[in-house]
Amino acid sequence: MSGGPRLAAAGAANLLGAAFGAAVGLGLGALVGRTTGTEGAGVYYVAVAVFVVVSQLGELGADTGLVRFVAAAGATGRVATVPPLVRAALRPVLIGGVATTAAVALLVTLSPGRWLDLPDPLVVGGAALAVVGSMLAVLLAIPRGFHDPFGYPLLQNVALPFTRLVAMLVVASLGAGAATLLGAWMAAVLPVTIAAAWWARRSLRQHVPAGPTESPDVRGFWRFSATRGVASAVEITLEWADVVLVGMLASVEAAGIYAVVTRCARAGEMVQQAGRITLGPSLSASLARGELSVASALYERATAVMIWLAWPLYLLLGVFADTVLRLFGDGFDDGTTALRILLVAMAVSTAAGAVQTVLLMGGRSRWQLGDKSGALALNVALVLVLVPQMGIEGAAIAWAVTLVVDTAVAGYQVGWLMGVRPGLGRPVLASAVSLGVVGGIAVLGRLVLGDSIAALLASGAVAAVAHLAVGKVLARRIGLRA
Repeated sequence: MSGGPRLAAAGAANLLGAAFGAAVGLGLGALVGRTTGTEGAGVYYVAVAVFVVVSQLGELGADTGLVRFVAAAGATGRVATVPPLVRAALRPVLIGGVATTAAVALLVTLSPGRWLDLPDPLVVGGAALAVVGSMLAVLLAIPRGFHDPFGYPLLQNVALPFTRLVAMLVVASLGAGAATLLGAWMAAVLPVTIAAAWWARRSLRQHVPAGPTESPDVRGFWRFSATRGVASAVEITLEWADVVLVGMLASVEAAGIYAVVTRCARAGEMVQQAGRITLGPSLSASLARGELSVASALYERATAVMIWLAWPLYLLLGVFADTVLRLFGDGFDDGTTALRILLVAMAVSTAAGAVQTVLLMGGRSRWQLGDKSGALALNVALVLVLVPQMGIEGAAIAWAVTLVVDTAVAGYQVGWLMGVRPGLGRPVLASAVSLGVVGGIAVLGRLVLGDSIAALLASGAVAAVAHLAVGKVLARRIGLRA
């Protein structure tokens, strides 16, 4: 498959997979909210936050490192370096994971029953499964580096959420509480990781000819990956820290509402995620060859497509924010204002495109570490000041300011320091189309039909048809065909 069709296939597969994962994620949030209420949702999401942070820490940045180095090896004809590089990446992740699980077991033994009132075996088991989650990310990086368009979206975005959905529906039907739902959510990672190991092995056999291997640049790999690992840890802490802090500074119930709000706002990230996964290998290859014009063209078209796909969702969610939040159960619509604040910030971030991917695939992991560290410090400081005074709206303002500042800094680095400068014509046109078509229809639907689910569905259907029709007419100018 040639470069254009291959990139299109990868984009479509990742977008569909991310959309499915986002939809299931929101469904799980509604299941937890309606089953356990705002307080149970608070316990569930705080525990999920800890699980995700531990899992991300355990990756040590090896997932991003493998994507970059495997793609570069393919572009420069050095695929024989990949198998020993994979082994060098997996061993520290496994050893670190075992050490983490042992440390958690020791802490639970020394202070039993103090972890969100969750059963001690669940806490230790959660630590072990977080390690499995780290391995999942690293294993899936292998087919990603080889431009495989289906492995990551099929396993990470479809199989994992679907397995979680089935497991949680089963335990919910038995009258389970937040702890059991959490255990089902965590355990789903195990079978998917086994499937990922098979897929990674298959990918290596397909792309690496039989014969002697070559020594990879392991030091260079870990210089990049270790820095990325720290940055990734800071990044994921930034994503979840405000949920934990709201629980500490306000209440567990407020944390539950705010967690649902942030999950709704981040639903549109499926587009950015698809763009990041799709563009990563191609950007790495073009930057490795010094082809800045190619990288800039990819970046511009991808940004326009991201805006065209994501902004309609943000606009519909913003106009019908209270309607959407009521789907999660009683009390969750208290987060309506916070959701609208976050959606504005997400729209700004999407308008910058895959800026973080350009940084990483260009080898600027240290820059990103500095960016994310500063963003985390800013976010924590703002949350500590604003949440006691304003509650979850203060947390939303803190996160929005942090996201906009972080995006602006990364945009400056990519455009002025790296020389990857996309044009503005296509992204601006995509923004105008989304605002004029979807925004106008959503506001009119709210005014005429009210704030019901029926009004949301009707407005969304009309907006989708109109947006697709206008997109078809302007496909070349926006860059949808390219």
